[in-house]
Parts: sequence; C-alpha cells; structure tokens
Amino acid sequence: MKKLALVCLLAAAVPSLAALITAHSDTTPTGAVVDGVLGPGEYGNGAYQYLGAGTGFGGVVGNGALYMDSDAGNLYIGFQPGGNLNDNVVIMLDTRAGGFLDADMRDRADGGRRGASEQCLEADDAYPAGVFPDFAVVIGSFGIVLFELTAGSTDGHLNFLNYDGTFTGNGTNFREYAIPLATLGRSVPGCIKFFVPYISDSGYASNESIPPYDPLQLNGNPGFGDGQFGGTVGTPGYGNHNEFCVYPEPTSLALLGLLAGLVMRRR
Repeated sequence: MKKLALVCLLAAAVPSLAALITAHSDTTPTGAVVDGVLGPGEYGNGAYQYLGAGTGFGGVVGNGALYMDSDAGNLYIGFQPGGNLNDNVVIMLDTRAGGFLDADMRDRADGGRRGASEQCLEADDAYPAGVFPDFAVVIGSFGIVLFELTAGSTDGHLNFLNYDGTFTGNGTNFREYAIPLATLGRSVPGCIKFFVPYISDSGYASNESIPPYDPLQLNGNPGFGDGQFGGTVGTPGYGNHNEFCVYPEPTSLALLGLLAGLVMRRR
C-alpha cells in the first residue's frame, strides 16, 4: 500500500502524466434514450464525449468513444466501440466519498469481477491521483453489469447490483446503460470522476484506456503484470482521469437561484 501511494504521489508531480484530461458539465435537463442509437440531442448533442488511446486489443477503447448524460434521476452511459468488442470495457466510477484502490480488491469469480477489481493480476495498478472508485460498469459481449466495489480478496466479494442484457454481441454496435443517481450515492449537483481500462476475461490487460495515459500507450500491453514493466506495483497504472458533472436537480437549481438573489441584494 505504501508503494502504491508513493507511485501515485510521484505521478501527481508530473501534470502531463497525472491530470484531469476532459471535463463536461451537463447543462440540459434531458437525459438519453436507452435504445442503442446515438440520437440527436443525446449526450449534449454528442458533445459529452470522451476519447482514449491505444490499439493493443484492436482499438476497441483506444479508437472508441464514451458518452455521458444525465437528468434529475439517472446517469446515462453510451459507448461506441472502435472495433469488435471481444473483451471487457471497465468503467471505474468515483461517485462519492471513500472508495477503493486496486490494492484493496481481488475478485476472480468471473471476467467482469476480475476486470473491476484488479487491472493486472500480478501487480496492483496505480489509479489516477485523487480518484477512489466506488462502482464499476463492465461492458462486454454478454451485456452490461454494474458492481459496487468492496475491499476483499474472496471470489464474489464485489456487490452485484444490476445486469442488462439488452445490448450484446462482439460487434461494434452502440451500447447504452442507465444508472439511478441514488444508486451511485450522487447528490446533485456534483461531479463524477472516472477512467476506463480494457481487459480480457482472463485478466490480461491491454494498453488501451480512456483517457490516454502516455506510459500505458508507449509500451506493449501490460498483460498480467507478471514481467512486462518489471511487474512492479503501480506500473504503468492509470494516471489520468475524466469528469462528468451531472445536471442539477430542480430543487438544487432553485436553491442556487435563491443564493444568487441573496448575493445580489447584499451588493
């Protein structure tokens, strides 16, 4: 754990390698329609887009695009694969106080749990500085599953929350998913931090990620972390992250308006 903290600290000292890459704030009250189509008006008319890098597994994540949108009740996630989706897209979400690091978890009950709890089987990857994920959304050919992260090393210890089998297959079809903000413990307004690895069922990690992270893309696939990059803790890890700020609920907007009015009166 001390080694992991040191790696994160050193990474934070290099802004280009440990930084917030893309941030979007939702300014409209309308969310997405979960129908497998990137429609007009959804995801900020496509503006709430997050891109990655890397082609180690064919560019599925590296050449793909992740989208987020929200309304008063839900966070919406859309994903456009950049190639045939043969492995698992793992969206690590930091939505509330607390959270976990790779070193805290090891759940190998299945490929989705493996990818959500450890990004390299034989090395604890560093997470972006200041990012402590609470949930993981796993998108694969089987569909989409949501886990609540928990500390532990027992198979099955992650909390299973939901499975959606609407969008399946290993093609390039657009995938969409909705999560109640209440499930995420997200009081609005507020921002969600996230990053996205791409990992096989066996736990073999690709060099693809959203957002890009230079050491990850400049080398080959980290694999199982048992030799490449020396197999050391936190190497190469995921040093950068993105943010999405959800749309404020109506009561929050009214409160903000009231506060603004009070400020103007004092002036």
